[in-house]
This record gives sequence, structure tokens and C-alpha cells, in this order.
Amino acid sequence: MKSALLLFLLLIATNFGIGQTGPGGVGTNDGTSSLKLWYRPDFGISTTGTSIDSWTNGAGVTAFDLTATGTNRPTLSSATVNGNDELSFDGNDFFQITGTMTTTNFMVDEASSFVVTERSATTANWVYATSPHQTDRFSCHISWSNGAVYFDVGGCCATTSRIQVSGLGGLGAYSYWSLDALNATGKQLYRNGALIQNRAGTQTYASHSTHTFRIGEVLNGNLTEIIIFRQKINLAQRLIVENYLSAKYNIAPAASDIYNEDDAANGNFDFDVAGIGQATDGTNNTDALGTGMVRILNATNLNNDEYFIWGHDNGIAQALEVLDVPVGVAARFERVWRVSEVSSSNTAVDVGAIDMRFDLNGLGSITVSDLRLLVDTDNDGVFSDETPIAGATDLGGDIYEFSGVTAITNDRRFTLGTINNNQTPLPIELIEFTAEPQDNKEVILKWKTATETENSYFTIQRSQNGTNWEALSNVAGSGNSTSNQSYSAIDTKPFTGLSYYRLKQTDFNGNFSYTEKRSVLIESQYRVDIYPNPAENEIYLSGEKSELSEISIFSVLGQDLTEQITQTTKGSTIKLDISNLSSGIFYINTKSTTTKVYKR
Repeated sequence: MKSALLLFLLLIATNFGIGQTGPGGVGTNDGTSSLKLWYRPDFGISTTGTSIDSWTNGAGVTAFDLTATGTNRPTLSSATVNGNDELSFDGNDFFQITGTMTTTNFMVDEASSFVVTERSATTANWVYATSPHQTDRFSCHISWSNGAVYFDVGGCCATTSRIQVSGLGGLGAYSYWSLDALNATGKQLYRNGALIQNRAGTQTYASHSTHTFRIGEVLNGNLTEIIIFRQKINLAQRLIVENYLSAKYNIAPAASDIYNEDDAANGNFDFDVAGIGQATDGTNNTDALGTGMVRILNATNLNNDEYFIWGHDNGIAQALEVLDVPVGVAARFERVWRVSEVSSSNTAVDVGAIDMRFDLNGLGSITVSDLRLLVDTDNDGVFSDETPIAGATDLGGDIYEFSGVTAITNDRRFTLGTINNNQTPLPIELIEFTAEPQDNKEVILKWKTATETENSYFTIQRSQNGTNWEALSNVAGSGNSTSNQSYSAIDTKPFTGLSYYRLKQTDFNGNFSYTEKRSVLIESQYRVDIYPNPAENEIYLSGEKSELSEISIFSVLGQDLTEQITQTTKGSTIKLDISNLSSGIFYINTKSTTTKVYKR
């Protein structure tokens, strides 16, 4: 298969203002901006079992790579926070940077810090701190026994200047905290976007040459992400980073909920959220890429209190969709993005025309005239009734731009398509892929390729929800081939109910790509009666109590819609209120059964 089908590489920029690759599209991840520390579980964690040995600094400053040793190593848990990994600390675990701090790479008298964390015990919990920390320091304490939070840049225990908030509740659940510090303006602490303290009197942190930096200290709790800027970022940038964290970890904001496409009702566009915007004070962030492949810049009418923030649904970034496409378009990305173009109070605004750049690094040979931007202008979730936008330009380095785009407005979706599958293929070169149940006991998988180039092997993957995947087995590829090749495999112990299968194809050089997914239904031995079907606003379930102890509902695309329904129990019957769901096909899962239902 063509290694060119890998579309997940990032465009790395060289300065703070151009192609910002930091969190939410603020700062860069190459060490040249004020972003100096950025730790996420998907950034270079090395483990022995579940115990973590090292953690790479995603901001690009290698002196701030972290190590943990002996019995003081935290553990890694997979897909526990809205599908993201988390690190767990038992009160004795900690990381330490590999070197000492310098004034070039760390704080002097200002900083902006973001932490996503929860506590597991009510004792002292130091999320991070300079070490030693009993004199000058930079530190974050979360949840002492009195429910307090402490943030500080400056002298130890200076209660007149440090952030100190007591009597807080809900510290056993995840929050995202942000701190701004600057001598001229003091310190401001926010929890889930809401200001909880504004204190004057920032003190200078000066002991860089003798101090190191630790994450953990005596933390008895969990965390997912830490972001620290050497300088105080502006208001627009802080709001964008907070909305990135809120969407990524599904933490409801207490204030400044600008990006709402991450809500279940809007389709859970939680991934690679980034944004441009201009705050009420005139500060702005005008060029953003973030962790994704879409860069937005050059808005022609960006005014105060206007934001343009986008994210995607984690669909595969390959042109696998061939049905929902306009006339003249051969295929489009399975991945779809959605936009909030609003003020800080969620009123729709117009930032003007924008330039959109797609990083297609690794795609191989592309005829730029084949590319089409697809925008769901009527907001019906369908692209086949839209007019494709042509006119992309090749900027070099596999970057392609649609300039002066005005079709995308608040709540609208967009994606990328091709008019020529042979010349600009985008999808994997399969001519067949099926997954079929056999005697309701096993699943037979078959696939066929037309041509193969440097194809090492296929990995068969399966999922119960269409999002979290596990590998079953590998099947050797044919290397290089110009004739049809057929393959097959068997899952002898499939999941009960509805599940999904896909193939991961890996080249000899390690590059990989995915096929579209296939759904399979293995019926349970337990009987569940679901009626009426089709339904309008209510559905009733009856069956064994143990079987009905777990109920969820999914869309045909695998989106979990359970939070949009309410259920009540009367005797052995459960009523589901589905009035919040749109019309269409859904799957209701009980403990071991899956039933297709129709909503009028």
C-alpha cells in the first residue's frame, strides 16, 4: 500500500506567530515560543508495564523532559478521560526534569499555567513544584484537607501575594485550572474558565540556576495535561486554550464556553480543537494549527469578542466516503470538522473571509486541481447536496490552501474531497473488505487489494464503540503487487452485540493507514423486547433485570448518544425518552444485546 496515505503528521512552524502548533493553536511545539512545558500522555511516555519511566516535553525543550525512578513512578491508564489516557500518582510518585532551570526557558516574573487534574485523597497534593521549594518557587498545590487550592510564583508562603482559595468542592472530579501571573497585573486563578481569585503583588521567581522542576511531589490523584508558558499569554489565547481543554476532556466549562461543537447534541467534535479570536480587550490569536492538520489564518473581519474555533469527530483522515459526496466528487474524508464562530456569549459573528490550509504531508503525489473543499452550508449533516469549492493552491511542503473562504459560518461542518480517485487517490487501495457473522459464533473477515506498494502487513482491529480499538492479529502483505490479492481472517471470539472491524495497513518503512470500518451484529442468547419500533418519542424495553442493568444508545456512526436520553423504570419495563434524538437509525445496547431501532 502507499505509505503516502498517512495523513496525521503536523506542520511544524518556526515562530510563535505563524502556524501555531501549541495547545489550541497557541504557541509552537519547537521550543521557540513562550510555550516551554507541555506534558500529555500521548507525548513520548516510556513505560515498564504500566509504570512510567519517562515523559517527553511536548513543547520541544528537551531540558524539560521528565524521568521517574524506582518505586516513585506513576502509572498509566488508557482511555479513561473522554477517551484520553491519564497518569495516576499514589502520594509518593513524581517526575523530575533532566536538567536545571534557566531564565531563558523558565519564568522570571510572569507565567501562564494550565493543569487538568483530580484528587484521590484529601491530604496535601502538589501537582507540580520547583525543587527545592521552601524559598523562591513556582508551584501548584491542589486540594489540601481543607479543600483549598494554592498557586504561586514567588516567595514561599507569602499569603499576601500567593493565590489561595479555600472551601472548594468537587476536587475529586476533573477540573482544568489556569493561572495568569504578571508583576504589573497580579495573579488570576481560573477553574473551568471561571475566575475564582484575583490577587495583586506577583513576586519574582529567581532561583532558576539551582532549582529543578517536579511533577507529582506528594500528589495523590490523577492528571492528564500540564501546559506552562514562560510569559503571560493574552486573554484571547487563554480562552482558546481553556476551550481546547474543555472539549478534549469533556469538562463542562463554568464560564467562557465559546466552542460548543464538543457537546453530544452537536456531534462530539472533540478532537484537535484549535482557534483564532480577538478578546474584548483587543488581544488576539490570529493564526492557529494546533495538534491537527487544518490551519486557519488571515481572517479579514476579526473584531473584538469574536472567535472562530474548530475541531473534528476523529473520523479517518482518508477519502473513504463515496456515498455522501456531491456530484463530480469521487470521495471525501471520513473525518469531518465543525466550527463555532461566535462571541464569548455564544452569539454568532462573522470574522470575514479566511484562508484554510490542509497539511497533507505523506499523501504522496497530489494533483492540486483534484482537491475540493466541502462545506455543509445548510447545516443538515449531509455533503451530497452541496456545491464543492475548487481553487486550492499548492504552497509546497505538501501544504494546500483554499484562500478567501466565506462559506463556513457558525455550526457548519467541512471536510476535504477529491474528484479523481486514481490521480489523487486519498483512500487505501482496497477493492473489497467485508466482515460477516458465521452461525452467530464467529466473524469472517475478507479483503482484496488491486495493487500493493511496499506493503508489509495488515493488522485486524475491532471495537465495541467504533472509537477505541484493539488488535486481534497480523496478516502478512504481498510487498509489491500489481495483481489482485485476496486475504481472510477469523475472529473466533467476537463481542456480543454490535461491534466494528477495520484494517490497519503498515508499510515496510513503518508508515500506516486505516480502512473504513465494518459493523457486525452477534445476537445474545438473552431476549429483550423493544417496542414500538419504529418509534417517535418513547421506546419501551422489557427483559431480565440483569440484562437491562446496562443500557446505552449509539448512532449508526458509533457516536454514544446515551446522555441525550432519559430512562424510567416501572416493574420489569424500562421507558426511554428519545425525544432529543433526531430522526434516523440507532442501536440500543443492553448488557449483551444490540437492537436496531428507527426514530420517526
